[in-house]
Amino acid sequence: MAGAAVNHILGLVLVLIDFALYLVTLGPLITLYRYLTAQTVFAKPVADADINKGGPPSKVWRSIDAIEDGKLEDGIAWFGGCHTAYEAFALAYSKFATNRAQGTRTLLEAKVESGYRFPTKMFGPTTWRTYAELGELAHAFGAGLRHLGIEPQPADAVSADHKGALVYDETSADWMVAAHGCMSQDIVVATSYATLGVDSVAKAVKQGAVSVLVCNRKAVPALLKMVDQMPSLKVIVYTDALCTVKECESKVSGGKKPTLLSLDEVISIGKAHTRPPTPPKPDSLGVLMYTSGSTGDPKGVMILQKQLLAQMAGLVHAMPEEARDPSVNPGTHIAYLPLAHIFELVIEFAFFGSGHAVGYADPKTLLPGPEKCKPTGSLEEFQPTLMAGVPKVWEAIKAGALAKVSKAGPTAVFLIGLAVKMKALATKQYRYTPLFNLLLKKFKQTTGGQLQLCVSGGGAISGEVQEWVRTALDAPLAHGYGLTETTGGTTVQKYNDLSIGIAGTPMATMEVTLHSEPEITDADGAPYLTTDTLHCTGEVCAGRGEVWMRGNNLSVGYYKMAELTASEYTPDGWFKSGDIGLLTPGGALKIVDRKKNLVKLKGGEYVALEKMNTAYNNSPFVEVEAGGVCCFADHTLDRSVALAQVKEKALVEAAKGVGIEGEPKELAANPEVQALVVASFKEEAKKATLAALETVIAVYPLVGDPWSPENGCLTATQKLVPKKCFAHNAKELEVVKKKGIR
Repeated sequence: MAGAAVNHILGLVLVLIDFALYLVTLGPLITLYRYLTAQTVFAKPVADADINKGGPPSKVWRSIDAIEDGKLEDGIAWFGGCHTAYEAFALAYSKFATNRAQGTRTLLEAKVESGYRFPTKMFGPTTWRTYAELGELAHAFGAGLRHLGIEPQPADAVSADHKGALVYDETSADWMVAAHGCMSQDIVVATSYATLGVDSVAKAVKQGAVSVLVCNRKAVPALLKMVDQMPSLKVIVYTDALCTVKECESKVSGGKKPTLLSLDEVISIGKAHTRPPTPPKPDSLGVLMYTSGSTGDPKGVMILQKQLLAQMAGLVHAMPEEARDPSVNPGTHIAYLPLAHIFELVIEFAFFGSGHAVGYADPKTLLPGPEKCKPTGSLEEFQPTLMAGVPKVWEAIKAGALAKVSKAGPTAVFLIGLAVKMKALATKQYRYTPLFNLLLKKFKQTTGGQLQLCVSGGGAISGEVQEWVRTALDAPLAHGYGLTETTGGTTVQKYNDLSIGIAGTPMATMEVTLHSEPEITDADGAPYLTTDTLHCTGEVCAGRGEVWMRGNNLSVGYYKMAELTASEYTPDGWFKSGDIGLLTPGGALKIVDRKKNLVKLKGGEYVALEKMNTAYNNSPFVEVEAGGVCCFADHTLDRSVALAQVKEKALVEAAKGVGIEGEPKELAANPEVQALVVASFKEEAKKATLAALETVIAVYPLVGDPWSPENGCLTATQKLVPKKCFAHNAKELEVVKKKGIR
């Protein structure tokens, strides 16, 4: 008690000193200026869209930037008259010739230290390529591919075989060299996650009659075993990404066909057999990005060169003005997210079109330490000005920082908590906190000390984490919303928008509207309508409904999937997102529900709940007649969980088998009995070939209280009403949700 009292007295003294410093440094005048010049409205409705089948029209919203410009941003003027992403890169090669472009850390070795299970990466010096060197390598790689028989894309690449390249590799500088090089010869760049199996690679190669496959040297043996399933392949090019110096000493060997070469060998061929670029056209297929495919095979989203350019400009629009020009303020982005994900790809494209630097890392080497890396973490090494991450990254940074503080004792915990709270409050009031800024300075150093902007995407971030990051790290954390189909961007929070909990406002490239959904209801049973003025939480809104978007960065559809494209893209240019959102009176978007049968986990991965329910209903424990299985997942969980109506007899017998007895409801609450049900569900997941993230981590068995039309948990046709099930068994759901968080 005495210690707490001392802490509170100390805290009061610090608050008074901080406020005194604020006063003597002309703080009130600065606050008044900030208040009078603050931007509070970032988007407005500009037109009506008659999309509701006889119902009231929907408002079409655009950003203030687009309204002032009189058009949606297309990137042409922004990038000096360029009409394609490749043209912007080529201009940057010469305009910023001596600027740093790509930084790579030399991986000396990876060794398991005494007392630990996993290896620690030991790094040597970082090497940098300039823009001139990047351009030389990219053009040589493209020329090398042409000499090896790889041709520019055919005129009908969006509907027929594109015959281009597929990149199946870890994020690295050479990944981007290969992409730029392909574009220099109008060769399509298709992408595949490095974490996916070779089966998915073979399917993508076969679908597009891919001619060249770029992969990591470690993936070559497995791919060579699949070459019979990839008859179109002419060349396999391997890189040394995330490989140690010793691993890179030997050449990878293979068979006679396809030709197997290192990236350096292809570049050498290109230098020996020079060839002028074959620049892509604005309507050329630039990137064919395969989604993660949680339902069936991955879908290839077709993104044209002009759409890439527009998105690049839209992202630069969202940066602070003083951070846009590398000649005034050279920026560095730290690249560690998968380049096969549109979020990372377009951020790097935007940086390479603007003359800024990109430093390459991986998620495990951001911070130093055992089982991570030494001597320094990549954040300290590259000192990024821009850092992008999914919510889990920001949560990990916060948790790691607070864990260090806790080791310093309760007084340190109190003081840091006070500093964060006071600075967050001051930020909302347009004030600054001279003393508390000093107390939080060490937090900023954990990310290199130079952060000017953080961007969160790939899923919803909690307001608490967003506020902590922007306060403790002293950099705006902008939350964005987009899909692969929108080239990664639809809305983004501007750096000067102090709101918490929004998904941003429309990008300068895109316009947004809401489609009324009279058959889909909120927690109060009210339909989502574009005429709504109040959300079920009591929040004032300017309409609710399915989020539709159109604009210059909207992709043209799904590769060789005309029927699916027609169902998702409307003839007048709108894309149906499947997300239910509301718009605030100031034009900010909030995602409040899902229409499609996909739900996003904390890490940004999608899971298909209905498919999972169907698979788990086959478990011998499940009582389908009582409602069966209702899986649950959302942005707060790392893994999916489930509620399951089970057969009492099966539960009792299984419990007896491990020496546990009791009443059915007691057994249902027993963790050991729940583990038996989980084991059965895992078996069903294997039978149904569910993905790892679709395999539930926890199940709460329910007995004696079936779901039914009478209690609203089933429809009249015996279909699950998940929201009602979750509300009906809210207590049990809260128990298993805790197990879904790592």
